[in-house]
Amino acid sequence: MMIRNVKYFFSQGVKGLIANSLMTLASIGIVIASLVIFGFFLLLGMNLNAVGDQVKEQCEITVFVPREMDHDAVRSVGSALSGIEFVKEARLYSKEERFQNYKESTHSAQTEVIETLEVDNPLRDAYILTLEDVEKAKEVADAAAKVEGVEEVSNRQDVINQVLSVTNTVRHVSVWLLVILAMIAVFIISNTIKLGMFARRKEINIMKFVGATNWFIRWPFIIEGMLIGAVGAAFAAMVVLVGYGSVIPGLQDFMGDIEMIKLEDVTTLVTLAFLGMGMIIGMAGSVMSIRKHLHV
Repeated sequence: MMIRNVKYFFSQGVKGLIANSLMTLASIGIVIASLVIFGFFLLLGMNLNAVGDQVKEQCEITVFVPREMDHDAVRSVGSALSGIEFVKEARLYSKEERFQNYKESTHSAQTEVIETLEVDNPLRDAYILTLEDVEKAKEVADAAAKVEGVEEVSNRQDVINQVLSVTNTVRHVSVWLLVILAMIAVFIISNTIKLGMFARRKEINIMKFVGATNWFIRWPFIIEGMLIGAVGAAFAAMVVLVGYGSVIPGLQDFMGDIEMIKLEDVTTLVTLAFLGMGMIIGMAGSVMSIRKHLHV
């Protein structure tokens, strides 16, 4: 009996989709548009979060000492920096090491410049501070600046704050866009269902007359809305994933060592999330239409 009812509900839902094909296509279109826009901001936000986490892990404070400072004084500064709270390690980055790295990364055409600089190294000794807690970067930077012999402190916390600020903005924008577009989709789907109920009003009255329950009458329309949402979600997921897969290789090359989220890592999430949201939007449109226009 239950299987027979499910088949009936599903067949009637499909029948409603075909009977109002133009409104069905409009409803599917708005679901696709809503989820594609949301998917763009979703993936953008996820990648910004990933970038922010990697930047946090790479958060180091560079402390420079005067160029003319002797080795004993430099080591003394290093001991003081190591004693600062939340400093995990204070690694000396000597001016000789810095110059060697600079030389290795410089084009061979600048050989004369390199030879000139080798005579009088213009770089300064520095300490690279690794932190136990990146949230304490500002406190550590302020404390390092007060150490005697410290000439300059370079802190990347401002970069982290900018990334987190952009991430929060994208998250809020994506949520509000989804809400607005979902409301539009619900409205259009409800009108699609309304047309189906109007076309079948005589059949519905007969069903009520012979004793059909309220839910028996409602279910075909609910399934119709869910099918609209599921079809729109499937197309939206395909558009988003194909688009993301075509863009991410170039974006990864541009970002270099910062790893972006791979397509295979988001395929299941996007597909399931879109199907769930699409069916919920479709069901909401159906329920709203039934409550407002069907007195059962």
